[in-house]
Amino acid sequence: MRVTASDRPETGRAIWYHRDGAVLAIGVWTERDRGRGEDSEPLLVHHTKENTGVIGVFDGSGGAGASIAYETEAGISRTGAWVGSRVARGAVESWFRDGLAGLGPEAAVTLHERLTDLLGRMRPARSSRLMAKMLRELPTTMAVLRYEQVSGSVRCRAFWAGDSRAYLLTPDAGLQALTRDHTVETDALDQLCQDPPLVNVVSADQPFHIDSSGVECSTPCVLVCATDGFFGYLDTPADLECRLLETLRQARDEADWADALCAWAFETSGDDASLSAVALGFRGFEELRAAFTARTDIMVRRYRPTIRHAGLTLAQWRAQAWHTYRPGYESRMPPLPQEAL
Repeated sequence: MRVTASDRPETGRAIWYHRDGAVLAIGVWTERDRGRGEDSEPLLVHHTKENTGVIGVFDGSGGAGASIAYETEAGISRTGAWVGSRVARGAVESWFRDGLAGLGPEAAVTLHERLTDLLGRMRPARSSRLMAKMLRELPTTMAVLRYEQVSGSVRCRAFWAGDSRAYLLTPDAGLQALTRDHTVETDALDQLCQDPPLVNVVSADQPFHIDSSGVECSTPCVLVCATDGFFGYLDTPADLECRLLETLRQARDEADWADALCAWAFETSGDDASLSAVALGFRGFEELRAAFTARTDIMVRRYRPTIRHAGLTLAQWRAQAWHTYRPGYESRMPPLPQEAL
């Protein structure tokens, strides 16, 4: 995939966009602390000849990885979180390009091996004497979707660690989560209200695990990966779909869509934010936008963040919106560990 970039590092934001036949992709990246954003650039790789690809996002864990990992020749210090997210991105891309990225559960093993290898090589030469038990070396979250198009359908597998998320977006069902956060709280609305701690992240010095889950759906569809800067500062989990679809409706083309999402994340998020998305099976941007017209109308009418039913408090509105939105949103979500036994 050759991706055209509109990079504006001085403003702390950048977008990427691509269109080739029935494959359309966008990437969005913003940072809160200019030049020190701990989200890596989003990953977007597509092999046109094989109709296969991978997208992903990586959010360096700033709390656990706050210690300095190295200093550039220009005297710029980089935290372990900054380094970890970018090394993890490189590990996933090399894993895909080296032909190790299968669609079965065993692919999680090869991905874990590649991450462990590259992060281990990049560990700081000297660990800080102040390294506390809760700190990690090169820690990062990760959400990756490996996909393959086959005769009118797409097979994909999600791989993740931490609270970055992968989604399937379709005109009929809307946004459906394909991952389940590695946090002590598993309810998406409660996560918005509490910001619970992570119980699993990729890192160079501590054991971690990569969860994976496979899914198949018909095309056309859109695959999405996003860090918590895109969904962690909203009123309800439905707000993310509202924003995705409203910006899509108003956009002239894929670059305009990416730019609108970038502006929204930059202006409203309290964190670095990154997103990668690939639309499969649409014959151009106009068809993509038209396919979601009815779903956009439903989302705006029911869940638009600026609309609340008269007499309801914010807490009541959140609970009501989540009650109606939750069944569809969680319909493809992997089960809780105890439910899988």
